[in-house]
Amino acid sequence: MSSNNPRKVTNTQQKPKPASSPTDPPSSLPGSSNGRWIEGLLGGMSLKSLEGFCRRFATGLRSGIDILKLLEMETRYGSVRHRTVAKHMRDGILQGESLSSAMLQQGDYFPKLLVRIVRAGEHSGRVEHVFLEMANHYTELKKARSQFLSQITFPLISLAIAFLVISLMIFVNGFMQSGSMNDEPFDLTGIGLRGASGVLLFWLFAGVVATSVGVLLFGIWKNWFQCHRTLVPMVRNLPVLGPVVTNTAMARLSMTLSMMLGAGVDAKRTLRESLLSTGNHYYTQGISVSEREIAQGKSFAESLAAPGLLPDEFIQVVEVGEISGSDSESLERLAVTYREKANASLQQLAIFAGLAVWFMIAAILIVAIFTIFFQIMEVYTNAGKI
Repeated sequence: MSSNNPRKVTNTQQKPKPASSPTDPPSSLPGSSNGRWIEGLLGGMSLKSLEGFCRRFATGLRSGIDILKLLEMETRYGSVRHRTVAKHMRDGILQGESLSSAMLQQGDYFPKLLVRIVRAGEHSGRVEHVFLEMANHYTELKKARSQFLSQITFPLISLAIAFLVISLMIFVNGFMQSGSMNDEPFDLTGIGLRGASGVLLFWLFAGVVATSVGVLLFGIWKNWFQCHRTLVPMVRNLPVLGPVVTNTAMARLSMTLSMMLGAGVDAKRTLRESLLSTGNHYYTQGISVSEREIAQGKSFAESLAAPGLLPDEFIQVVEVGEISGSDSESLERLAVTYREKANASLQQLAIFAGLAVWFMIAAILIVAIFTIFFQIMEVYTNAGKI
């Protein structure tokens, strides 16, 4: 590709044929009940279901099994919603819809990233390759999530035990007798909470704090008040959290851009779909600028660099790939690199989170020990004055 000309459209108007467009039945496999409660709670497929679904379709399509047959098989397994979605997708394919369109019509059941990647695969005629790549992608995500949970599980259990110990202290504190000359009750905790009522107040306070933190994290995840645009520039340079945000977004961007370029999709659409695949509103705010640059005949590297949001490392790889004519292959390798970096960053984050929990436990224990010590010293001091 010339550095001055965007990639030409080779098949923009070509609609994938139903036979070659893999339909994705949205669901869980036989025996994948572990993730069904997650699907019921969040409305979409669990990582386990996504991995199994993509791998089944990759294997089936490579073996020459018809897409409608694969969907028919999916209607017999999994949750009720899974079977229903599979049936709806099969009906859509029979009516001439593409796989990605049928997936998109299932609401929030399929991740948008998967839908966009499948759409790119339909244009390139490599749908089975797309499903295999996404199966590996979800396998890595599941592995990273398991490692993260394993790192923080024991610290969280310890924090829960500390919470129960404090509750027990507050409850026992209600039975303490006067320990001072003015006949005030002995306060073991030092914060005035006593008995069952004190325990309830403590739980209420802890519940309010936990709920507030949960709502805050959920709001950040959902980009309330366009917070990504403010938080990402602040977070991406932090040593532990920053690499997780950046590497995850760049892995998705590289993978989608590689698929789109390999499919010969028109440049403007390639830019839009690739930036949207990051799932991060900080990066998607540059779509209009990049589209304007590509419409003026700029290269992909120049267009992606114009908003000033993407890392220089990513832009350099795109530029080298364009000059060498191997942009799709370069980006595919870069996606693997970023994915490995994202997993490593997530492990570091898990270690950091575990240490933070241990620090909280240590702080609670230190405060409790010193509080009890000073309360006992006060008792002895008052006793000496009698």
